[in-house]
Amino acid sequence: MDRQTLDMEGARRGEISAASLQMGDDTIAIQGIATMSVESVDFYPWDTPVNRRTKSLYATLFVVCLFFGMMALAWWGLTPQRPSGMVALAVGSGLMLLALFLGLRVIQVAMRLKKRQAYFRLVIGAADGRQIPLVDNNRDILLRIRDVVRHKMDTGDRDMRGDFDLDLDLVNLRLPTQAERPAKAAEPVRSAGAVPERQEEAEAEERDVLFERELDSEDIKTAS
Repeated sequence: MDRQTLDMEGARRGEISAASLQMGDDTIAIQGIATMSVESVDFYPWDTPVNRRTKSLYATLFVVCLFFGMMALAWWGLTPQRPSGMVALAVGSGLMLLALFLGLRVIQVAMRLKKRQAYFRLVIGAADGRQIPLVDNNRDILLRIRDVVRHKMDTGDRDMRGDFDLDLDLVNLRLPTQAERPAKAAEPVRSAGAVPERQEEAEAEERDVLFERELDSEDIKTAS
């Protein structure tokens, strides 16, 4: 029987570069992304045109074999003592067994056609109206890719890059400036801590000036 795979529903591999996102055969600019959404979709892997035609063929053969098998058994019932009746019994029994096999096969194909598999789809909409789906049965991986793309959209970070292969459940991110981020984050802390120090120094200087003025005024009074 023919079977569909998730590759037929959307992209499974891609790469995140400095300013673009490659998914399958589609490339989209990071700043050209308009929407992103993670959806849950029902997938019917066995529901294909070939399998539906196979089911119809089995059902037709089942009806034909059942009809002629019953006719042959009826002929044997009318002429049980004749040689033709024995031939009809053999043919009818064979046709009924074949009809039983075909009926079971129809049931098996019908059950497979109704077999449902849930998967998740990250749909990225571009500003030009395109919608590029990225599909996988692991929602966390799709959310991770979405968060990386959203970070690049929000911050304009061109150093964050990566690639992913959802067939292997791998998402590789390369962060060349990751070691520099703690230093950058510490700079505002140090500058914020320097403000109180400067204020304390200014207050100390003001106290010294006031003390000197008081001493000068006392000296003047003493001299007078």
